[in-house]
Amino acid sequence: MTDTTISIAEDTWVEAGQEVNSPEQLREYVAQLRAAVSHMQTGLGRAAWGALTGRSWLDTPADETPNVPDILSQHLEMTVTPAGTTAKDATYRQSLAALLVALDAVDRATLTVWLAQTAAQDPDRRA
Repeated sequence: MTDTTISIAEDTWVEAGQEVNSPEQLREYVAQLRAAVSHMQTGLGRAAWGALTGRSWLDTPADETPNVPDILSQHLEMTVTPAGTTAKDATYRQSLAALLVALDAVDRATLTVWLAQTAAQDPDRRA
């Protein structure tokens, strides 16, 4: 990891955010946030896959590995609890789904921030 990359492990988000003093720095900060959220979403999706299937992501053949939306739809999201599912298991699955959806919402929000910043600079620029 480079010195300019914000590391979650180092808990530097607050420190980095309080040093922002220009729109360009804000764009860079939001871009780093978006990248970190994307990594979190991918990591959590793969971890959920392993926990729910009993087979780690690395031990799953490439042609069988789903993306995060597939993991959500096939294993986590429930409008009705499947027969035989315990309340503990249903709650666990719903909480994982909520975390993945929340990370997706943050990813979409950071894209909206980028679009807003771009539009403020040049409203006619192609996105």
